[in-house]
Amino acid sequence: GLSLSYNTPVHMSAALFQYMYDAQGGTYLDAYNNIPHVGHSHPAITEAAVKQLRKLNTNTRYLYNSYADYTENLLSLFPSNLNKAMLVNSGSEASDLATRMAKTVTGKQGMAVLKWSYHGNTQNGINISSYKFDRKGGKGAQDWILRLPLPKAYNGSHTTAEGYFTEAKKMIEDFESKGNQLAGFIAEPISGCGGQVPLMDGYLKLLVPYLKQKGILVIIDEVQTGFGRLGKWFWGFEMHDIVPDMVVLGKPIANGHPMGALVTTAAITDAFNNGMEFFSSFGGNPVSCEAAK
Repeated sequence: GLSLSYNTPVHMSAALFQYMYDAQGGTYLDAYNNIPHVGHSHPAITEAAVKQLRKLNTNTRYLYNSYADYTENLLSLFPSNLNKAMLVNSGSEASDLATRMAKTVTGKQGMAVLKWSYHGNTQNGINISSYKFDRKGGKGAQDWILRLPLPKAYNGSHTTAEGYFTEAKKMIEDFESKGNQLAGFIAEPISGCGGQVPLMDGYLKLLVPYLKQKGILVIIDEVQTGFGRLGKWFWGFEMHDIVPDMVVLGKPIANGHPMGALVTTAAITDAFNNGMEFFSSFGGNPVSCEAAK
């Protein structure tokens, strides 16, 4: 029932740091895997996870130090207003939660996305992912989705950030003139599934203040770009000199251990607290938190 990634299937049996080993004893240099951040089977992370697994592995109905310790460490790397973290099991869950929060907080239903975006494998993730709904098997954008052009830094339809911004602004105004209301805008700092395409410098710096002025929440998906993967910028939104309302995290957060997070503001979490509680049984469990920490 599974598709194969290679014409000749690769049966892996072990891995260490940058190397992977197949069942026949072959050695591979792993330049493909985009999840283990500091290498496969890193001894420090393995030791931390195993130590916690032997001590306490439970769900999030109980108090334990790991959740608070990790989220305090995590939030210290963000601007001071991004001071709330909600832990889940994957980047897909985090983007799903971000969309749900945006709609709840604003009371609106529309979402603006970029062409060729990818934000997860949940039903909502597919709905906000042009990479899925615009390709084979997809049925196009839902009525509540506004698909904006991908503002390519190179070989795009415009040569300036102003050109892309002007087009996006017009599309948003046209969308709203038809009775649609946007709750949020979600984008990756670099379009991953879109081809590792850098966004035009200055585009988000023009677009974000415009969106915030209109009460449209800005969600930045750092699943592939976060945790120092861009070199001198620890987060991709820093590269664009903006501060979003929400940040979606996944993949490298725990070096391959299933984990994700949504980082946002106290004002948004307070407004989201409307009585329909959010609960994730294993999002932020002690073992995941120790691996992430």
